[in-house]
Amino acid sequence: MTLFSSFRTRLLVFVLVLLLPVLMAIYAYVSYQNTRYTSDTIDSYLRLGADVFDFSLEEHQRTLLTIASTLTRDWGFRNAFGAADSATVLDAARNLLTRTQGAADMLLVTDLEGAVIADTLGQGMTDLEAEWSRLTVRARRNEGQAQGIVTVGESPYLVTVVPLFLPTPVAWVFAGFQLDDEFVDTIQQTVVSDISILRYQRTQPETPPEVTLVASTLEEDDRDRLVTALDTARYARTQRIALSDSDHGTLVRSLYGEPGDALEFVATIQRSYRENEENLQALRNRLLQFYLAVIAVSVIGAFSVSRSVTRPVLALASRVQRIDRGDYRTVTEEEQLALKGRDEIAGLADSVNSMAAGLAEKEQVRDLLGKVVSRDVADELLSRRIELGGEEKVVSVLFVDIRGFTTLSEQYAPARLLGILNTYLSEMTRIIERNRGIVDKYTGDAVMAVFGAPLSREDDVRNAVATVPHVAQALQELHRRPDIPALEVGIGLHTGVAVAGNIGSASRMNYTVIGDSVNLASRLESLCRFYQVANIVSDTTRRRAPAGFVWSRLDRVRVKGRSDALDIHELLGREGEVPPERLREADRFEEAFVLYLDRDWESALEILRDLDADHPRPLYRIYRERIEQLIRENPSNWDGVFTFDHK
Repeated sequence: MTLFSSFRTRLLVFVLVLLLPVLMAIYAYVSYQNTRYTSDTIDSYLRLGADVFDFSLEEHQRTLLTIASTLTRDWGFRNAFGAADSATVLDAARNLLTRTQGAADMLLVTDLEGAVIADTLGQGMTDLEAEWSRLTVRARRNEGQAQGIVTVGESPYLVTVVPLFLPTPVAWVFAGFQLDDEFVDTIQQTVVSDISILRYQRTQPETPPEVTLVASTLEEDDRDRLVTALDTARYARTQRIALSDSDHGTLVRSLYGEPGDALEFVATIQRSYRENEENLQALRNRLLQFYLAVIAVSVIGAFSVSRSVTRPVLALASRVQRIDRGDYRTVTEEEQLALKGRDEIAGLADSVNSMAAGLAEKEQVRDLLGKVVSRDVADELLSRRIELGGEEKVVSVLFVDIRGFTTLSEQYAPARLLGILNTYLSEMTRIIERNRGIVDKYTGDAVMAVFGAPLSREDDVRNAVATVPHVAQALQELHRRPDIPALEVGIGLHTGVAVAGNIGSASRMNYTVIGDSVNLASRLESLCRFYQVANIVSDTTRRRAPAGFVWSRLDRVRVKGRSDALDIHELLGREGEVPPERLREADRFEEAFVLYLDRDWESALEILRDLDADHPRPLYRIYRERIEQLIRENPSNWDGVFTFDHK
């Protein structure tokens, strides 16, 4: 009798051969997942810290805006400025700085031409230097306000500029605070992470930048390591940088400028991996101890297993494996024989068969629902008890509607028209679902899509905005087909709070989203016909969208059914894909729009005439007619908002 003729011996060898690789794989997998969890944890801390940093910076910016605005409303300051009393203007600025209790470090007052009137820093400027002048240019384009970073000597200052009205703009008021060690120390107390600010300065575009660490909470030795190892081009990902005590996760936040600019400021948020890695090593040690215990128990248990047990178990395992592959119905004759009986394994086999039948039925329902609603909605309906009601969610609602569909209906037979419409709707559905949205409903030739329900994602707004140019590309591809006529669509997109859930009756319901945000998205789509543009996106969506898209403002409107005014925009495309000529045209129209809001209608009209001559668009003619009427009537209560009294 050989060693392996014994069943128990063979079973023991089998258990060991099977168990050891499995345990090793589990150990490697758990180690990998915990390492990944460690990285994800540090990433989450860093992202939270970055959000707190951004919030603190915004709070400082708002404080600067408040301080600068306070100075412009100060009665003594306004009188001193009107009397051209520079000394009193400077005293008023210094007094205000004293009252801010360190919230601002400097105030600067200039006239509109850039001549310096008062400077609490005593820089010795008689006229604004280039960095300061660029802020005033941006302020003129941005409704009279702008923020930026300006270098004073070797120290960077975060600066806000606002105009002084007497009652028209007569001067610029700059307020700023220094980005120094005191500032980052204050931020560190909130984010519980190390904060550093670095300056990248290039004398020539092709030469490496000169890197200067402006402020940091790190030790001196670690500051040099950070400057050497940091890659500012990796804004979106966490970098792992070795410092004196341990590796630190590092997240880069852009403060001013872009990679490759002559001057760029970035902030870094850093957190040590040490504590997490020590916990990971302790977990690995416990796993090894646990695995040794598992092996010992398995060896003992293997000797107690009998053939009468292993046979039905193997048969049951075979059945479960086929279920896992999606085969819910087939039961072999061998399994039927092996699983007969009244013991626990036979009862388990009956339960597995019942489970397989339930899974088969559920899969049929899922396939059927997937043909009627979005797959995400089908999964949502099957994962919980179906009942009437809903919940509030922040969603992006997109409407796509064919223009002139009535005319199209008159040109084709019903069967041909239905084929065209189904081809078009299939392509729109493919694009929406590829961008992780769901089709809420089809209303004739219109499609309503939702991003953010039933499942919410961090990039819902980006996906919704990215769908707009994809729709245009898809239409171009459809137009190349000889069986599809040229189609033009209007797109409306808005982001806001809506109620998402099941509506209807207890016997028949529909998953959808309803609310003011849905109605507003539909109104925006309808306005495409008025402005003769391909898409209209609300300012709410534009502000929530990430960088990388190019916008052109259309108007400030009040749609029917809403009392609040809303800025609307046209999405021109992604950065790098919009022709330079179109970008210049959009900038020129923005200049005219600002003049239009400032009631400088003659100047705005002159620009619009030039634009209409070079690039004839219905939009320019709309504004020309509107401005010509305003010039004739000169209404005193005009607020720049165009009100629509129809849908």
